[in-house]
Amino acid sequence: MAATRPAALGASSAPPAGTRTRGGVDYLALASQLIMQRDAKQEALHDLELEVLGRLGQHGIGLTVGGPMDVLSFRNANQLCSNDENASLIEIMVGGLIIESNLTTYIALTGASFPLKINGIFVSSSTTHKIYPGDRIEIGFAEDGMRGYLAVAGGFSLESVFGSCSTVKREKIGGLYGDGQPITHGDFLPCPDKMVCPPFFWETNQLFHHLSKHSEVTIIRVILGYQAQTFDSTQRGIFFSSEYILSDRNDRMGARLTGPSVKSSRNGILSEGICLGAIQFPPDGMPIILLRDRQTIGGYPKIGSVFSLDLDKLSQLSPDSKVCFEQLSIEEAHNLLHLNLARSKLHKPKVNLKALSGEIEQLLVDKNPRGMRTLYEAIEPGSYLRAAQLINNNLGKILIGTGFPVNSTFETDGPVGAIALYNGIKKLGGDPLIVCDDPLLSFLESSFNICEIQPNQDNATKLLKKYQPSLIISIERPGKASDGQYYNMRGVNITPECADFDSILLNADCPTICIGDGGNEVGMGNLYEVLQKLNINPSITDCDELLVADVSNWGAHGLLAILSCLVNQDLLAEWDNDKVLAYLSKGGSVDGVTGKNTLTEDGMDSSISQNIVNKLRKLSGF
Repeated sequence: MAATRPAALGASSAPPAGTRTRGGVDYLALASQLIMQRDAKQEALHDLELEVLGRLGQHGIGLTVGGPMDVLSFRNANQLCSNDENASLIEIMVGGLIIESNLTTYIALTGASFPLKINGIFVSSSTTHKIYPGDRIEIGFAEDGMRGYLAVAGGFSLESVFGSCSTVKREKIGGLYGDGQPITHGDFLPCPDKMVCPPFFWETNQLFHHLSKHSEVTIIRVILGYQAQTFDSTQRGIFFSSEYILSDRNDRMGARLTGPSVKSSRNGILSEGICLGAIQFPPDGMPIILLRDRQTIGGYPKIGSVFSLDLDKLSQLSPDSKVCFEQLSIEEAHNLLHLNLARSKLHKPKVNLKALSGEIEQLLVDKNPRGMRTLYEAIEPGSYLRAAQLINNNLGKILIGTGFPVNSTFETDGPVGAIALYNGIKKLGGDPLIVCDDPLLSFLESSFNICEIQPNQDNATKLLKKYQPSLIISIERPGKASDGQYYNMRGVNITPECADFDSILLNADCPTICIGDGGNEVGMGNLYEVLQKLNINPSITDCDELLVADVSNWGAHGLLAILSCLVNQDLLAEWDNDKVLAYLSKGGSVDGVTGKNTLTEDGMDSSISQNIVNKLRKLSGF
C-alpha cells in the first residue's frame, strides 16, 4: 500500500485550546482529521465512524445491521481495553487522526498497520496505552491494510438508536449525534475516566492472521446458496477459476470487483432479504460482495455468500488487490467456525509485565501520606517485577520477616502482608516461614510455620544455618539506624522491643526483598541518601530489591499481583482483608498510627486496602 499512497492533501488544524466538559462528563477531543486522496476524481477515503457489533433484528423496518467491517480487529481492540466485546469504538478508514485527551484513560489501536504516536513519540499498536489529560495521540496513514480500530477503556458513552450506536451514513442513523454522520474536526466523544486497566498487548505470532499476506492473490471462501443453480457449470467454473480485482468503487455497503463476467440464467429475481457477504451479480456480470451497510433486500441473482471469517480479511484489502474464490461446504464452514471459537477462548492478549510493574508502583504510592512517592522515584523502575521474578525463581524455603512493635504489642501493618505472602507462596509450592518475635510469634504459631528471632547476631547465624533459605523477605520490620538503634516514625527509640532481623539479611547468601512505607524499615538503606531529606531516623540496612508503598501491606499485595501474572494464577482471588484484620485483632494488634485495636492499617479503613487489592487484580488481568 505504501507505494500507492500519495501524500495527504489535507492539513491538520491546531487542536482547540484547553479542554471542555459538558454536563460533568469528560471527553476525548477529536482535534482534527486528515484526508487521503489518490486522484482528483476519487472520493476521499477518510471516514471515522463509531461502531459496535451492529443493529441486529431491525431488517423488518428496513434498517441494515452496520457494525465493524473487521470484527476480529474490533474485538481485539476491546479486549486490550478490558471492555465488553460490544463496547463502542472508532473505525478508522485509511487514517489521519489527531486526538487530544482531557482525562485519564487507556486506549488501544488494532487492525491495519497505522503509525501511532503519543506526545510525538512512536509507540506500538496492538498494545494498551495509558493516556493522561493533555496527551496528544496521532494516528498516521495506514502502511498496510485499510481499517483500524481505536478503543478506549470502558467504550465511548453513546446513546443507542434502535439498539445500537453503529454509524450508518446512508440511513442517517447512529454515531455521535444519532444522525449517521462520521465524527469530524472538533467533535467531542464522551468516555469514562478509567484509572485501572491491564497493560495488555498482542504478540505478533498471536495477531490478526487475516492481515498476513501469504501471496499476491487473496483467497476468499464461498458457501454456495440456493440461487447457485441459476449459474451453469461454465459460469461457476469461470467464477471459481478466475482472478478478480478489487475496484476503487468500494464502501461499507459493498465490495465491487472487476474481472471475467459471470451471468446467471435469470436476469432478475423477486427482491428478498440479503445476508452479510452475499455475492450478487448485476446485469454487467461483475460480482459485488455485500457488506455491513448493505441494503436489506435486493433482486440481483446471488451465487452464494463469503465465509464470515473471510470478511475480516476482505475488509483490509486496498483497491487494486487481487482475489480469487474457493468453494467451501456448509459442513466445512461449520467446523471452521467452531474451531475458531475454541481458539478464541484460548487466544487472549498478554500482560506487559514491565508496564504492569510501573502501574503497580504508581498505584501503591498514589496517596503519599509519608513521602513514598519521592522514594519510588529514586528506585529503578520495575522493582515489583524484579521482586516477583526472585520469588518465582527461588521457590524453596522462604523466610518472611515481619512485626513492628507498638505499645508492647504489634501493629497491623506488616503481619497482614506477611500472611498474604505466606499463603501465596504456599499455593505455588514454596515452603514459607514467618520470622518474628513475641507477642506476634505466640499468636501466629498455631496457624503458621513460625521461627523466632532474637536480639543478637549469633541467633541470625544459627537461623540461617538451620533453614538455608532460598529467599528472604522483610515486610515492615524495624531497621537499624546509623547509631545501631531502632526508631519509630516519631523518633522514639524502640531498641529494647526489637529483635535483630537486620543481621539475617546482611549474613544471608540468598536474594533479599524488603518492603517498607516510612524509611525506618529493614532494606531502606538502599535509599539512605534520599532518606536524609526526610524528618526520620532512616535505616541503614540494605537489600537486593526494595519495594515501597503507602502501606507496607499493599506492597505485599502488589508483589502477589504481578507474581499472579508470572504464574498465570490469581493469588489474590480469595483475599478478604476484613477477615485477616479481625483475626489479628484477636491477638491484640493495633493500628500503627492510632495505637488502637481497630480493623485499620496505618489509619486507613480496611475497605481502602480491599479496594487496592481489587484494583491490583484488575490491573493484572484477573
